[in-house]
This record gives sequence, structure tokens and C-alpha cells, in this order.
Amino acid sequence: MKPRRKGPVAAGALDAAKAAAPCLGCVRVSRALAGSDPGLIAVLPHSVLILGDHQAFRGYAVLWSRSHAKELHHLGKRGYDGLMRDLKRASAAVESATACAKLNVVSLGNAVQHAHLHLFPRSARDPRRLEHPWVHADRFSAPVSAALRRRWVRAIRARLEAQT
Repeated sequence: MKPRRKGPVAAGALDAAKAAAPCLGCVRVSRALAGSDPGLIAVLPHSVLILGDHQAFRGYAVLWSRSHAKELHHLGKRGYDGLMRDLKRASAAVESATACAKLNVVSLGNAVQHAHLHLFPRSARDPRRLEHPWVHADRFSAPVSAALRRRWVRAIRARLEAQT
């Protein structure tokens, strides 16, 4: 049996379906700006800092650009520079709140194509600390209690507020 050829109609329909799907990053930023994200740590000038959905690394957070861009360099000079200033503040706050030995800052965007940076606090006690954070991916689906979420949100927020 021959494989079916995709004509322009099929390709066009796929493009339309992609365009109609909401950007998950934009949805997350909108929830944070509306105050309905329980992990919201802070609204910064160019971004929102949200506690990560998992806490395989205690204090793990994600810095989401408030402007939609698929890549960091698509933000333009002002947006990129502003996001980097926000990142400096956010990473200092996470480092201080967690007393981590090393803070991994990662931008991938393969799953959610919206400019964002993962902040992974790494412990000196982690025997796999020299490996990338995804070696612990099996722990990423563990539920986070509301109490733990509130504790880390408050701790990181306090470090951010102390900077100003």
C-alpha cells in the first residue's frame, strides 16, 4: 500500500489547528497576572516568576516572559534585556531562599514554545548534581502539597522584596 500524500489542504488544516491552539505559556502568564496561579511568586517588569509544578528540586521555579516569543532572541533588545534583569533578581532570590550549592538556569522551549527559563536549585548532597536536572525526571510528577507550595512562594518572594 502506498503512503498517502498530504496535499495543500491537509497542510493548511494542520497550520490552522496549530494557530488555534492557545500557547500554554501565554495561558500560564495570564493566570499569574490575574492572580489565579497558586504558585505565583512575583510579577516582575518583563516576566512572572512561578514556583515549579514539581518540587523535585526544592525551590524550583520558572521565569516566564510576559511577552510571547518562541525564542529568547525574538523578544527584541528591550524585551530580552528586561527579561535578563528579571532573571538576575529571580535567580538571586531562589539561590538565597534555597541556600543551594549551584543554580542551574535552563531555557529549552521544546514542549512549551514561549520564552521561559527554568531555575533548578541544586544541593551539594545530590549525588547526581553534576548531571542535568532531567536525570530526576521520574520525580517531576510527584504532587506538591499546598503547604509546601506556600512555604517556597513566601520564602522566595521575601528574598525578592528584600532586594528593593
